[in-house]
Amino acid sequence: MAIPALDPTEQIATTLKFCVVHSGLALESPGSAAWLVTGACALAQQAAVLALKAAGDTIPAQTGASELLLRAASKDRLPPPYTLPLTAAARRDFDRLVECRNSFMHPRGLAWHVTPDTLARGLSVVVASVRHLLLIQPVRAELVASPQRVDIEAGLADLTALAEFLAD
Repeated sequence: MAIPALDPTEQIATTLKFCVVHSGLALESPGSAAWLVTGACALAQQAAVLALKAAGDTIPAQTGASELLLRAASKDRLPPPYTLPLTAAARRDFDRLVECRNSFMHPRGLAWHVTPDTLARGLSVVVASVRHLLLIQPVRAELVASPQRVDIEAGLADLTALAEFLAD
């Protein structure tokens, strides 16, 4: 028996659904908050890789989440207008989210914690990155099919709502 493969846009849709489920539980369950952080980092990575591959970039095997966003923000890798507009502040916010993900995925026997500010700011960067790379300025118009665009927009709206709630 073989498990069917997921194409890259199905991977993104699946990861986004996972994030939305955990975003609804994150305020009540630290476990869901941890999985939301993990999924959000993966979501940003998947969107960056999809855009970079569509632009003909080769992705090194062991590239980290922040490195992938930096590649997508490089005009040498994604020419304007496709280049991800990643400010220094946005990079710091995403890096903080990645640090939280890493502390959960590579435990050190300490309590895991994410602050509302870190989650709000990190989710905002993830949403903005996915939205730019896949919906606003995709490298190829057909990068994401219409039905998937609707689902992605809805999922990103849910993550945005949580980020805005946490930021208040």
